[in-house]
Amino acid sequence: MNDIVMNLAIVPGLGFLYYIYTLDKIEKEPPELLTKLFLYGAICCLPAIFLELVAGGAINSVFQEGTVEHAFVEALFGVAIMEEGCKLFVLKRLTWTHPNFNYRFDAILYAVCVSMGFAVLENIMYVMDGGLEVAVGRAFTSIPGHGVFGIFMGIYYGQAKEYLHRMNRAVKDRSLKLALFIPTVLHGFYDFCLLTEEDMMVGVFLIFIFGLYAHAFVKVRRMSREDHRIYY
Repeated sequence: MNDIVMNLAIVPGLGFLYYIYTLDKIEKEPPELLTKLFLYGAICCLPAIFLELVAGGAINSVFQEGTVEHAFVEALFGVAIMEEGCKLFVLKRLTWTHPNFNYRFDAILYAVCVSMGFAVLENIMYVMDGGLEVAVGRAFTSIPGHGVFGIFMGIYYGQAKEYLHRMNRAVKDRSLKLALFIPTVLHGFYDFCLLTEEDMMVGVFLIFIFGLYAHAFVKVRRMSREDHRIYY
C-alpha cells in the first residue's frame, strides 16, 4: 500500500511534466537544466512553508479563524503569493539569462518544471500523513492545479523575455508582474474555495477547476503550435 500511495504522490506530477515536454516541438531543452529546475522547485517548497507559517500567524492575529475574510486573506496572502513567489524566484534565477531560453514555449516548460518539483514534494508530505484517499484526490486536483498555475506563469514569463529583446521595458516589466499576479490569483481562488468549507463552494470549486484546466489545455497547445524564437 505504501508503494501505491507514494507512486500516486509522484507519478501524476511527472506525467503532467512529460506531457508539457512533448509539446516543446522545435528545440528540446537540455535534460540537466530541466532536472535542476525540478529539483530546485522541490527545494523552494521548504521556504514557502516557512513563509506561510509566518504569514499565517500574522493573519490569525488580525482575522478570526473560520470567517470568510480569514479564508480569503489566508488563501491569497498566506499561501498563494508565497508559493507562486518562491516558484517565480527560482524560475527567474535559473533561466532568465540561460542561453537555451530562446523560444517562447521554453518559458512554459521551465515554469512547469519548477511547479511540478514543488507539487511533488508537497504531495509526498501530504500523502504521508493522509494516505491513499488524499493521494487520489490530490492527483486530480493539486497536481494539475500547480501545473496550470505554472503554464500561466510561463506564458507571461516568456512574454517578458521576448519584450526584453524587443527593447520594450514597459511591457517586459508588466509581463513579469503578471507572471506572479495571474498564478497567484488563480491559486488564491483555488484555495479560497477549499478553505471556506461550504457546500456551495464545492460546486464553485469543481466548475472553476474544470473550466480552468480546459482553458489551460487549449491555450498551452496553441502556444506549442505558435511557438517562435525570442531572439536570433
